[in-house]
Amino acid sequence: MVLTRIGETQAAAAARIGSTRQTVAHWQHTYASRRDVEDDQREGRPRKLTEEEEQLLVMTSVVEPFQPPQQLKRKLQMDVSPRTIDRRLIEADLHGRVARKRFELTDEHVRKRLSFAEGYKNWTEQQWETVLFTDETSFKGAGFHGQVWVRRPPGQALNPEYTVDKKPHPVKVHFWGCFSANGVGYSYIFNENLNAKLLKTIIKANLLPSAELLFPQDPPQQWWFLQDNDPKHTSREIKTWLHNKGVSCLDFPPYSPDLNPSENLWNDMARRLEKSQADDQNQLQDAVAEVWTGTAKDLLKTLAHSMPRRCQAVIDAKGYYTSF
Repeated sequence: MVLTRIGETQAAAAARIGSTRQTVAHWQHTYASRRDVEDDQREGRPRKLTEEEEQLLVMTSVVEPFQPPQQLKRKLQMDVSPRTIDRRLIEADLHGRVARKRFELTDEHVRKRLSFAEGYKNWTEQQWETVLFTDETSFKGAGFHGQVWVRRPPGQALNPEYTVDKKPHPVKVHFWGCFSANGVGYSYIFNENLNAKLLKTIIKANLLPSAELLFPQDPPQQWWFLQDNDPKHTSREIKTWLHNKGVSCLDFPPYSPDLNPSENLWNDMARRLEKSQADDQNQLQDAVAEVWTGTAKDLLKTLAHSMPRRCQAVIDAKGYYTSF
């Protein structure tokens, strides 16, 4: 509120607050007539679509969610820009996003996912702390970029200031690791393609030593083994070795990355690896090993404790994919 003090002139008030005498006079008059200094509500730019057109736009987008604004404009013959259509859809809480790719589940896949979730939904967080989670993934070094967003002026798409450098063949390594709520176990970094024979070699060398490291052995603690249901993991050789070693396995359903917290761990590692910008195999292997051993135990415990929620989410989704 801009008002003069008692006995103060408009010019003196303007000098005190760093404004003009006309501004002081304006707000004095406004307060005297309305007893407040709030701005009048502005109507803004009139909307280009009628209420009926906006309802039709939203309904069409709900029915055909893969239609971009440009196609919706042509389909509905609307005389507005695609940007206007996008804004109206955002107002309706229909945001444009990159669609996730998922394997199409069969009835048998859904049944197995539900069976797993129902079977373990009552396991406590403490019980999940006795599970050794394993999986494999790949990590890439400098020169690899996924989708990178940039704000640039029109016509500047190829300006080096707004582009990212991409090597023809960025360095890459494969990684196998295991972890529990107590920490990370042993890992294995390799360059060749993974098959059942190599996987058996990795498991034989790392699984039991990791269990001894992560689970108390005096007295011996019961622990469980969870791995992906990929055919390499379920080969007869590996099943026989696990059985002969007395390893208790959880019957994990196929095509269920949302039930395996390893996926979240790989994403966390990839984000931390971006800082290394490794240029060759040795640098990338060293960076992966450092990131692996530097994984926070709080994160691993959180991932293990997420399993009851993951199981319940699958049940709520009637066996289909969840947001995990």
